[in-house]
Formats: sequence, structure tokens, C-alpha cells
Amino acid sequence: MGKANNSGPSILLVDDRKENLLALEAILDAPGLNIFTATSGNEALGLMLEHEFAIVLLDVQMPEMDGFEVADLMRQNERTRFIPIIFVTAINKEERYISKGYETGGVDYLFKPLDPAVLKSKINTFLELYRHKKELEKSKQQIEKQNERLKEISIRDGLTGLYNHRYFQEILNREFALARRNQSDIACFMIDLDYFKDVNDTFGHAFGDFVLQSFSALIRGIIRKTDVLARYGGEEFVLLLPHTGIEGARILAEKFRQKAEENIYKRNGHSRKVTSSIGISSFFTHSPSSASELVDYADKALYRAKAGGRNQVKIYREEELVKRDSSSGFELPHDDFIGLKERFKKIVETSRDAILASLSNLAQHPINSKSAGAETTKKIRENNLRTMEILDLMGERLGLPFPLVQTFKRAALIHDLFKIYLGDETAQKDTPLTKQEKLDIYDYPYMLEELTRIFDIFSDERTILRYHHENYDGSGYPESLKGDEVPIGARLFALVDAFVAMSSGRPYRPTLTAQEVITELEKQSGHQFDPMLVKLLLELVNEKKLPVNFTLTDQQVNTIL
Repeated sequence: MGKANNSGPSILLVDDRKENLLALEAILDAPGLNIFTATSGNEALGLMLEHEFAIVLLDVQMPEMDGFEVADLMRQNERTRFIPIIFVTAINKEERYISKGYETGGVDYLFKPLDPAVLKSKINTFLELYRHKKELEKSKQQIEKQNERLKEISIRDGLTGLYNHRYFQEILNREFALARRNQSDIACFMIDLDYFKDVNDTFGHAFGDFVLQSFSALIRGIIRKTDVLARYGGEEFVLLLPHTGIEGARILAEKFRQKAEENIYKRNGHSRKVTSSIGISSFFTHSPSSASELVDYADKALYRAKAGGRNQVKIYREEELVKRDSSSGFELPHDDFIGLKERFKKIVETSRDAILASLSNLAQHPINSKSAGAETTKKIRENNLRTMEILDLMGERLGLPFPLVQTFKRAALIHDLFKIYLGDETAQKDTPLTKQEKLDIYDYPYMLEELTRIFDIFSDERTILRYHHENYDGSGYPESLKGDEVPIGARLFALVDAFVAMSSGRPYRPTLTAQEVITELEKQSGHQFDPMLVKLLLELVNEKKLPVNFTLTDQQVNTIL
């Protein structure tokens, strides 16, 4: 019978006379070739069902079942129908037998005695064809695997492994069409992680990514296999729940919200709770005219959940559902809503500027006895303008968005207004600071944070002000954050503020020379300051785009703050 002893191709020799099989084996034996033998048609068919053969040498004249009958049965079986057959005979040499051999699927018809050279040549031809076939199959399998992998990549979010926004749209349209055709309910959740920007700013994007991944796993552990969860964008997720009504959706949403509220994200010594807000809509309850409208309704409900204080679940037009007999509530068309949202953004920007202008007037008003004197105020104003210019240059070099750089500049302005208001007495002393004065300075970040909490529109600036005394090596305060754990705005402001301070002079020390400033920055690179930011700042100095020392005229001073 023979057996497979390597990974090479296999051939099957079928003849009722063992001496013929031994002769064929002797002729065909070669390294890497597996030779099987059978003395009957039934034995041959059994072997073909157990092994894969590149070719079969089949004797025509055999008792019980001749070669033609074996070939007929082979062609009737999906597993064996495409195996090449070479018929071998010593008797059936007439034309009608040869024709029958080809009709039953034979690829060749040889007469005994066989010429070894001819036989080996024909066998090698079919073995080569078999090898090409296997290589093509292997390539096809690899291509199919790659296509499957590419398809998986194209439909999955790279960070969370959830479906991405594009593929979700395909599923959404399909599931919505099914719900409408079958008149079955379907619910939609829009889920947002509360104050997620603060997570990134406080602990860095690596921790933020960890939170997104963990939150995704948390939801996947609760939903059904038939539910569809996707990352909609940033910290926003969307969930489709086929065959789910509004009450079932509400119960599940509350379960999500509670699980998120109880969960503590811990990594690399940091821990943080992150709550979630959820908006819900459903097909039967809200009668959306399209799949996109189903999501839009859930998004509007999410907006209400966030506007209402976050960490809560809201159903679209919930008040209308409770009071069906009351007059319909006012609902802005979507385009009007977007326009209104943009107008609100402009109002917020204008409000920020107005508040800063008011704070500036308050800091310099005569009624404020602690305010700094004229010379000190001028110096602070001068340094602030310099800080603003450097932040603009560094923001451009880093490729940061304009609104983000403006946030950094507002934080610097609030910081300097605070110094004017308090008189910056400790910074102006020409004698060593007392223990209490040191404690006062240590409290500055907390005081700045607390003051900005009065105006929630300065929440982004608050993060910078809280952490601008953190050092890159973790030796700073208030939380001893290290490296990228310190928000980029705080790292940048700390460097620029120190650069301006070193090059502008202080009562307790003379103005440093340009080389002394550069030497001090290089010394503190990787310790107090982010080495990447130091490198960029020194590049600006070397390119003459940033002078180490400069002075302002009185007219320039009066245009700032």
C-alpha cells in the first residue's frame, strides 16, 4: 500500500499483480515522492478517499472491477473526479478500448511493457502540473486570507477593534431596512465619555487610549451578539439593538451608565473614573423616516444628556412621550441646530475675551490695593507679550491647530493677570523667600485652578494652569506627573515662561546672557523641560526667529492685557 513519509506529492499505482507494482515502484521511486499501491479497484477507491494523489496509474484488466469501472466511480465523487488517470494495459490495445479510456477521464493510455524513460517523463509532467496547482491554491489561500484581513482592517477601528464609522453606516442602513420591512423595533444609542478631553490633557493620550479600549470591552461584555457596536468618532460610540423597544433600551442604557460610573481605569500608577452620557431613540417610538434620522434622534438625546449635567440617560423627546396630550415641543430642524451651535461657539469666544478684559481692568483698578505697581505691571505686560509671540512661533513649528494655540495663550494671559492682581510680591523680592512665601507660591496652581472654575468656559485653560509647575522628570508639583503625562500645553507654557523669565531679569538676579539662557535650557532638558520642546525652542533661537532679549516701547505695552 505504501504511506506518505514526506510533504511531497503522492501517486497511486493500481494493478492486480504485485510483481507489476514492484516493477513500477522501482521505476518511479524518487526523493520527495510518496508511492501508494493497490491490488484492486475497491482498495484503490478507499485510498483515494483517505489521501490526496497527484496522479493514478490504473491497470485496465483487473478481476471484479476493471480500470474503466474504477475511473467511472472516481468521476462520480467530488473528491476524486479531477485526479489525472493514466491507463496501463497489456491486452486492451484496440481503438475502442483506447477511446473508452479517454471517455472515462483518462489523460493517457500506455501499453505494456512500459518504457521506463517514457513513463517517468509522463509522470514528471503531471507531478509538475500538480505542484503548480498546489502553489496556485496556496497563493489563492494567502490572497483570500489577506483579503479577509484587509476587509477586517477596513471595517474595524484600529484602536478599539469595534466597527468603524464607515462600516457602521452600511450595517445601519441594512438593519433599518429590515426593521421597517418586518415591522420590528430597533433601538439606537449614542454614547459619549464625559470630560474625556480632560483625561487626555491630564494623563496623556496613551492613558486616554487605554480608557477607550477598556470602555469598549466593558460594553462588549454586556451586549448581545446580534447588537452592533461601533466607534463613531473620538470618544463617541454608537450601538444598534435590533428587536429592542424603548423600555428595554432604557434599562440597558442605565446598566451601561452604572457600570461605567463604577469602573476605575488604572494604568501606570494613574487611576480615573470616567462617566458616560447616553441618548436613545427607537423605530416604533420616534418613527424616523430614515436610518440616519434614527441616529440623529439619538444624537439629539445625547446632547440633552450632556447639557443636563452628563452621566445620565435621555430618550429623544422624552417629555412628549410622557405627556402625549400636551402641545408638541419645539424642535429645531437639524440645519438650524448646527447653525445655532456655531453661533453659540462665537458667543463663547466673545465671552472669553470680555471676561479677560474685565479681569484685566479689575487687576489694575485702584480699589485693588494688592495690585502690582506701574513698573511691575509694565514688566509683566512686556513678558506676557513676549510669551504670546513665542507660543505662536512654537505652535507653528509644532503644527498645532490655531484654536489650541489660542487656548495656550489665554492660559498665559490668565496666569499673568493673576500675578498683577496679587502684586507678584514674592517674585519681586531681592531677598530669600520665607517658608510661608514658598508655600504661597506652591499654592498658585491650585488658586489659579479654583479661580477658573468660576468660568467653566476656561476649562481647557484650567488644565494648563494646574500643571504648569510639573517637571518632565516627575519632580514637579502638584501631582508629580512625568513625561507625556503632563499635558502638552502645560509643558509648553512652563518652558516658554521660564525662557522669558531667564532672559528678562529679576530683582534677585541680573538678566542672563543669551549663552547663559541656552546653557540653562540645555541643562534642564529632560529634567525640568520636555527635551523635544527645548530642541524646537533652541532651533528658533539659532535661526534668529526668536531673539533672547528684547524690550518694548510704552505704546506696545499699552496694547496688551
